[in-house]
Amino acid sequence: MLRDLLIDKELFNELRQRALNSEEGENSPEEVELLEKAVFQRLKKKRSVKKYKKLGVSKGDLKEIIALADILGLDAIGGQSNYELAKEHPEWCTICGRCCRESESIFIHKDELNILLNFNSDLEKGIIRNKLYPEHYELKEIQPCKFVDPETNCCSIYNSRPQVCRSYPLVLIESNGKAKNIINLRHSCNYSVQLVLEKSIILFDEAVRRLMEKK
Repeated sequence: MLRDLLIDKELFNELRQRALNSEEGENSPEEVELLEKAVFQRLKKKRSVKKYKKLGVSKGDLKEIIALADILGLDAIGGQSNYELAKEHPEWCTICGRCCRESESIFIHKDELNILLNFNSDLEKGIIRNKLYPEHYELKEIQPCKFVDPETNCCSIYNSRPQVCRSYPLVLIESNGKAKNIINLRHSCNYSVQLVLEKSIILFDEAVRRLMEKK
């Protein structure tokens, strides 16, 4: 019910299916389900359905809002983009180091290469052409990234790290000829969970506002 106040149901189903079928990032249906369960446990504490029971709001509405938050940028309804929202909350990162240890490739844009090598000249032999985009580069050794400290989970080249590392858990992809940031949905990453949670709260509040206007 609530989700339908924000987006056409058929459009949502189309976008949802497209997201589940996407091979970008690590957003497998299983991972999406695990992350949404993690977000649900937090959202029901933030937005208790009992408070809105008279409006007909149920736990099912919470789950539908979370599913929408997975795939919809708030800029679609006049809010902040995924990038803007994530940038405001660096505290969501718990420095668990999973992204550094488990990422499959560290993408280096061609314009970043000289900057990276200026600060880390010893990297030159450890950088190769990107397999999918030969005009760009990537680190030769991955999983785990050789620059993460196994004891502190901190990055030894943090101040000159590539943009792909700076933007995580957002992943830049090309969609319909345009670049956009999607959330790399990983239920074990507090940053990802918190980002989807924050979007879910905002979408929930907006949907409730529209519902109350209709009453």
